[in-house]
Amino acid sequence: MNTKNVALVLSSGGARGLAHIGAIRALTGQGYTITAVSGTSMGALVGAIYANGKLPEFSDFITNLTRIDVIRLMDLAVSKQGIIKGEKVFGEIKHFIGEGNIEDLPIPYAAVATDLFNHREIIFRHGSLFSAVRASAAIPTVLLPLQYGTDCFVDGALVNPLPINRVNRSSGDRLIAINVNAPRQTLQAKKETPAHTSYHRIREFVNQKWNGAMSGRKSTAPPSHGFFDIVSGSFEMMQHKLTEASLKEQKPDLLINLPVNMADMLEFYKAKDIITMGFEATMAGLSQPTTESWYGGEPGLVREWII
Repeated sequence: MNTKNVALVLSSGGARGLAHIGAIRALTGQGYTITAVSGTSMGALVGAIYANGKLPEFSDFITNLTRIDVIRLMDLAVSKQGIIKGEKVFGEIKHFIGEGNIEDLPIPYAAVATDLFNHREIIFRHGSLFSAVRASAAIPTVLLPLQYGTDCFVDGALVNPLPINRVNRSSGDRLIAINVNAPRQTLQAKKETPAHTSYHRIREFVNQKWNGAMSGRKSTAPPSHGFFDIVSGSFEMMQHKLTEASLKEQKPDLLINLPVNMADMLEFYKAKDIITMGFEATMAGLSQPTTESWYGGEPGLVREWII
């Protein structure tokens, strides 16, 4: 397929979704024109900023964040609905998304969210771009949900982490999907800096407080699996299985896969490395003569335990 027009699909994945920036750089650098974009969660955010023409500015912002900056933007506030208010981080994001409506963007855009208590997938194609992103990225128990009347909108990854079926298609375009929730790979470990270590200490502190609250007693021992581990692990598994099912029904012309263990959900301070990985993976994919198939691995239950 020689067309240079691309209908682009961007997956959920927390901080891993910054790889979408690198993917877009690779596509546009090779002369491709993105004629439509759909995204879920972080994919919805990056897609919205790209469609709004602010991706270079956002890239500069995110790559200059330190570990401490990320912690400050988290706006920690443990409550029944989530541990991150989102006011600080979405206040910053609003600079790149603005106050405009989806229908005013230069290309068709779709964001996926979940109507939690009505058990519905919600597709935003019209209305406030900022509200669409805010709803799509509201990770349950982590970020406060978006309340819309009596409805409660949360992260679209619960229903459609790789929204291939929600992107607007045009005649002769090429369907390209960027999936940052592919199976784990062996990656080269990097030496931790003091700031890196402090970030993980805060994670351990939240894990410890959460484990103590759940057990009804104070815990002094470091938890083997705490809040962040359980939430991110649950999301990894869910996104993997939903994506696997989706790709059995819908085949993109090109599927770019990046491993789920390249970054944790909230490791936004790794932005520069994550963006580079997205760029390199997309460049490698574009050089392949045929469509990449599903990312392999044995589907379904691969090991049975009796406990």
